[in-house]
Amino acid sequence: VDDLCDRAVKASFASAGQGSYGEVSVLLTNDLAMCEFNSQYRGREGPANVLSFPAHLRSAHSRVEVEPLLWGDIAISFDRVKYEAKCEAKPIRDHTAHLVVHGTLHLLGFDHKEMLDIAAMKRLEVSSLARLGISDPYSAGVNVELSAL
Repeated sequence: VDDLCDRAVKASFASAGQGSYGEVSVLLTNDLAMCEFNSQYRGREGPANVLSFPAHLRSAHSRVEVEPLLWGDIAISFDRVKYEAKCEAKPIRDHTAHLVVHGTLHLLGFDHKEMLDIAAMKRLEVSSLARLGISDPYSAGVNVELSAL
């Protein structure tokens, strides 16, 4: 799992045109912990599948002169990963990588609040996953809500 997360983070950096210098922390946890995180940090009930906690607030369109040593933290509910992968009939490995990619893109300043941002983020997700040999998660028409912050 460590290798998969590391490769997914690096693929995200490459697809987004960022250097790979710096650290991203990934926590694989359960629904109970994610309920607590979601309530505390987003004011929402229930478990999120992925949450991102950037160490530095920035927009995806801004470039930094010196990349930070720590980009931030990603928390993923492995309970959600297993459930969503089963519902979508996809490998757990592929869905885990997708959520790591999604969370990493949030750390890099991307979001999905506006339609243009949604399209850009999906393109980067598909590109990042392709670097890992994983097919387009959106091509089957199943669209699990990715709830990263």
